[in-house]
Amino acid sequence: MVGQPKSLYDLRKVEGAVSVTCKACGKSRLYDLEELIKSRTFQRQSTDWEVVVREMPYWHCPDRTETRVAIVPYAANDRELRVRRAEMLIMNLALAVLKDSTARAQRIGVDTPAVRLALRVLRPFLPDQSLLVRFWNEGQAAINVPANEVHFAHGWIVQALVKQGHSVWAEFRLG
Repeated sequence: MVGQPKSLYDLRKVEGAVSVTCKACGKSRLYDLEELIKSRTFQRQSTDWEVVVREMPYWHCPDRTETRVAIVPYAANDRELRVRRAEMLIMNLALAVLKDSTARAQRIGVDTPAVRLALRVLRPFLPDQSLLVRFWNEGQAAINVPANEVHFAHGWIVQALVKQGHSVWAEFRLG
């Protein structure tokens, strides 16, 4: 990324976090990027970088006005950063395919090559394969059933990935 980001979504390119440092006391707090995006969109606050820099207070200091907001990349070197970014992108694209299939599950089920590939992509990220099997079984049972649990199975996969420490996009995280 060259220059300052335009929004918090641009920070996904560097796979990082947002650091807020109080200029008065010198203490610092690190915010997870996806949790920050989720929180700001839920509260209907702007995700524009300039607005975030201006509005991010440090809550543990009496003087909450003087803060410095910075981008902190997670990786130690460029190769490691590229590997993490590629894994994050592949994992989140697979989750997007599964999310799209949940909308069509009642009409056509989830037995498509795209869903099979997405589930296979997610296998290395989840040590317990039962959630992936559950998604597949719920998708197969959802045909012509108005009340199905495919959406829940997708949410459980997302929760397991977040619990494992993977960087899941804020759009997939449950409230």
